[in-house]
Amino acid sequence: MRLDIEPEVFTSGDRLSVIHLLAMVIEGQHEWRPTLPVALSAERFANEEAPVLSEFVQKALVEAANPAPDAPAVAQITAAKLKEFVADLRRPATLVVENRIADGGFVRAVAAALGDHRVVEALSPGRQWLCFSHGGGSGDIPELAADERSGFTVLVRVAVLFDSDREHAGHAGRNHDKVQKCREHGVAEVHLLAWRMMENYAPFRIWEHHFVHRPDHVEALRAIEPEQRGYLHLKTWFKERRCHVPKRVFPADLALAEDDFAELGPDVVAELRELLAMIHRIL
Repeated sequence: MRLDIEPEVFTSGDRLSVIHLLAMVIEGQHEWRPTLPVALSAERFANEEAPVLSEFVQKALVEAANPAPDAPAVAQITAAKLKEFVADLRRPATLVVENRIADGGFVRAVAAALGDHRVVEALSPGRQWLCFSHGGGSGDIPELAADERSGFTVLVRVAVLFDSDREHAGHAGRNHDKVQKCREHGVAEVHLLAWRMMENYAPFRIWEHHFVHRPDHVEALRAIEPEQRGYLHLKTWFKERRCHVPKRVFPADLALAEDDFAELGPDVVAELRELLAMIHRIL
């Protein structure tokens, strides 16, 4: 997340919290593009209190001379609540999903295929800046989202991903009302899939991988128009053809590309980028 650190943080903020804050930026977990006055304040802090940070702050001074690029979200860091901000920023951001294994694999595959290195890194074992919270279905997700939200004090870094369960384009779906419930609980970042469920976003290469001996089924699925295919209950559709959809729909060892998702329909990649943009807003 982009941080806007007030100069008072470096003069009156808790010294250890300042070091933790800058350490997270140095590690790349959060981003900082200071103005020149703030960078000078940070330089004085580094020289007086933490020489180990001096080299990093010198780089920030150079960057301060250039315009900062746009960021998905900017957190205003104040000295008055510095400890609370640092505590919230040190915790992993949380994406609440219906199924941690299935939906987690979906998000990982989408991030890798669409070249979102930030999300890929955030999910890597060595970083774990983003974690998945398992909802066990959609019924309890608003309450789970509220519980995850309660773990943050001043900076809510929680988002929710829902299947829509829509049966056709004009159908609201049974999870539509749950989106508002999440927002009433203080979790504003919610993505409701346009198509029926996560499985509808699995590229054909996924099904070719799972059902290598039944290419006829995959070709039959491919022949269905996106406007209809996107709302099929694919678990039932494959079950009727004696094929079992595994829990881990997106295998970790199957690399996908943007074109694989684009093949599903004209609006799929754009929606998936919206999903990734939401994740960036809590990172």
